Amino acid sequence: MRILEKVKIGNLVLKNRIVMPPMNTDLAAQDGEVTPEMIQHYATRAPWLGMVIVEHTYVRRDGRLSAGQPGIYEDRLVGGLRKLAKTVRKCGTPIGIQINHAGRRCDPTLIGQQPVAPSAKEGARELSVPEISDLTEAFGRAAARAVRCGFDVVELHGAHGFLLCEFSSPLANARTDDYGGSLENRMRFPLEVVRRVRRETRSRAGLWYRLGADDRTPGGNTIKEGARMGKMLADEGVDVLDVS
Repeated sequence: MRILEKVKIGNLVLKNRIVMPPMNTDLAAQDGEVTPEMIQHYATRAPWLGMVIVEHTYVRRDGRLSAGQPGIYEDRLVGGLRKLAKTVRKCGTPIGIQINHAGRRCDPTLIGQQPVAPSAKEGARELSVPEISDLTEAFGRAAARAVRCGFDVVELHGAHGFLLCEFSSPLANARTDDYGGSLENRMRFPLEVVRRVRRETRSRAGLWYRLGADDRTPGGNTIKEGARMGKMLADEGVDVLDVS
């Protein structure tokens, strides 16, 4: 069976083709720190898998989705993340980590402020261009922490209505500046994030992208736009498209 055969992706070799996708467990501490329970959750499953991808971690405090979500927004969190990565790799299994900002899906009572988004919709406020640049840097710093922790892959979350997906989708992005309108403009911020993260991962970790390829809603992206987005991401050096 090919699913049990090895596969090589860039410099990474997976012992089989079964990859555990990032799935929220809410096992982290209230400040986003890795807990023993979270390490055990992944270590129990790792020996049988070709690779593990750790659930989405928030790159900034205002990008948090849930109370038990792991964070990667500060250097003090590196110790726990490094222990998690080391534990899984001891099983002979590569490990990736997904980094994310939840955008307008953030709970204001949890983050202590109004959520941010490409456009002022559903209780979120519109990001300014300087704020978009700051967020790009936040993704880059999070990727640098992931590399320091020993993760083999950094995956950007560009699906499920979170911030990168919100920018790429006409359902959420009603901007009239360089970050809105055409698909090329709507993809500007996601591609800027890819380039910034690539600076940290190049030759040190793989770069994967969780792509929301079809909004499946009238007025949204269709699979046709999804294919175009995939080509843009591949042209920027994304190693794997994790299509949703």
